[in-house]
Order: sequence, then structure tokens, then C-alpha cells
Amino acid sequence: MKLKKVLSLLIISLIAFSAFSAPLGGSTLVGTPAATVNLIRNHAITNEELDQRVSEYQASGANISREQVLDVMINDEVFLQGAERDGIEITDQMVDAAIAQQKTNIEQQLGQTLSDEDYRSLLESQTGLSYDAYRENIREQLLVNQYLVQQKGEQIQNDINNIQITDDSIETYYRRNRQTFYSPENVRISHIFIPYDANGDESVNNDHAALMVDVAEQIKNGQITFEQAVQDYSEDDSKNIGGDIGWLTMDNQTARNGLGDDFVDTVLSMRAGEISGMLESNMGYHIVRCQVHNDGKILELDDRINPEQNLTLREYLRQLLSQVEANNIMNNALNDLIGELRSQARIRTY
Repeated sequence: MKLKKVLSLLIISLIAFSAFSAPLGGSTLVGTPAATVNLIRNHAITNEELDQRVSEYQASGANISREQVLDVMINDEVFLQGAERDGIEITDQMVDAAIAQQKTNIEQQLGQTLSDEDYRSLLESQTGLSYDAYRENIREQLLVNQYLVQQKGEQIQNDINNIQITDDSIETYYRRNRQTFYSPENVRISHIFIPYDANGDESVNNDHAALMVDVAEQIKNGQITFEQAVQDYSEDDSKNIGGDIGWLTMDNQTARNGLGDDFVDTVLSMRAGEISGMLESNMGYHIVRCQVHNDGKILELDDRINPEQNLTLREYLRQLLSQVEANNIMNNALNDLIGELRSQARIRTY
């Protein structure tokens, strides 16, 4: 098993192995050892293996020398031997549990349940890895985390507990990155909704469209209130909360895929308090009321990062910078541990 940095958006904590400098010389013939590592047993890193890893790094666009790649491979091997020596074992059940927890987290973010097949397809599309390769990356991540906790857990926890993010550091980070904190145009909407006929009957759909045109006209003329029309005509669960379907943002690609660009752009052009005529989406027929309309803008520190959350940008940056510091602490502890293992091992480069 090769320990590599896990390039996945679905993994919360990424820990990269840092390279220690070591001299490299001698032959680079395929089959000859580039280095040997012995902590609990002798292991040879061949030039063929080294060349393969160099090719992988080059294919990923990494700017790293052959000597640095060899150093990373030495770190990998000494870490694996150290973990084995000190009783660290990652079982299939532990990997399964970690993946199941990630699946739950993703489902909560998406607001929907995923089948195992859909989840695997999502992982493969977002990581570029096969499912088996993804499992191995999870196993490696668990190995790193568990060994670090065993060897450096108290030091790591103490350092993390002492993290303090000052207002000055938040404001400096904000000034340097202000242009990236852009909140896109968004609206909060309610609707009256009749879906397309489940059997695709065009005559039924035409009747639904005509009905919604008539209802919209009645609302416009004051013959019926929007609220009453929701109760009388709407055919989705939102009728139980006055037709409220929440926030729609300019950059919500999921909504655009589901409802269609024309519908989304029309709704986003509405002003607060405005009620539309009959609108058609990819799903059916709507009459929409815009409750709130916010233009796109660069967020100030005390603005909410999302209209659906109370978290301000200042609070978000405090969390972000705290996580950056925690990752630095983990990386430093990992470097310390690898340094200790290297000092205990017999390492020879050729």
C-alpha cells in the first residue's frame, strides 16, 4: 500500500507527507534499488517504482524533483513500518464505517437519500478515482490519523486548544480576499404549483396551464388572495406552509437543471412583493410570489454568508482560519513523527 495525499473534496481533513532532503546518487537502472528502508524489516524501493511515482506526480501537474519523490516514498515506507510495529491496524469494518458516515454527510448536504450505486458514481465523478482506489485512500487516511493520535494525540490536542484567531487576523484575511466573498443575487419565493401529468397527457397539461392562467388573473384582479389560491389549487407539500419553497440563488445549478434556466431567470428578475402570471418550468406550472429579493454583492464581515443561515462572514472566517491552524498543527506533528521514525530506521540511498 502506498500512502499518498488524498485529493478528494469529500474528505474533511487532508494530510500531506512532507519531503525530507536526502542525497541521491549512483545508478538509476531499472530493477536496481534507489533506496532501502529498514525499521522492522528491510524494504527496497526500486528505480522502477520510483520512476512510476515520478510519472504519477508529473501527470497530476506537481512540480517535484525525482529526489523529492524518493524522499516521499521513504517517508511512506518508514511510516507504514512504524504503524505496523506500534500495532496500528485499519480493518475493513473501520473503512466501511467511515465511508457510511461520509455518505450520510453528503445526503444531508444534498437533502436527499442516495443509493449505494449513486453514491459510488458521485465519488468517482468528484474524485476521479475508482471506488476501490477511494476505499484505499480512506484506509490510508484512517491509518495516518490513528497513528498520529496514538503517538502525538496529547500534543496535537493541546496545540489545537490553544489556537486563537484574532479579529486583526480575520480582517487582514478579509482585505486580502475581499473580492472572493461574493453573494449572488437571490430571492425567497412562494408558489402555487401543478405538476405535469404523470402519464404525459398533453390535454391534461393544457387544462392545467389554462387553469393556472385563470388563477393568476383572479389574483391580479383581487378576486382571490395568493394565500387562498395556494390552498385551493397547489399540488405539492409546500401548500402546508403557504407555498414557501425557500431561497433561489443565481448560481444554483441544481435548481437550473431541475426547473430550467428560463424559469429561474424569470423568478430572479422579480421584485419583492411581486406575483407572477403563469410560469412553466421543467416540472410543471407555477404562479410565483417573490417575498424577498437581494441583489448580488460583495459581503461585509458582519453580513450573513447565506440567507438561510445566521452565520456571519466574520464567524465563518474565524472557523476557516481555525481549521487552517489545526491542519498546520497536524502536519507539523506528522513531520515530527516521520522524523523520529527516520532517526530510528536504517535508510540508505543509492
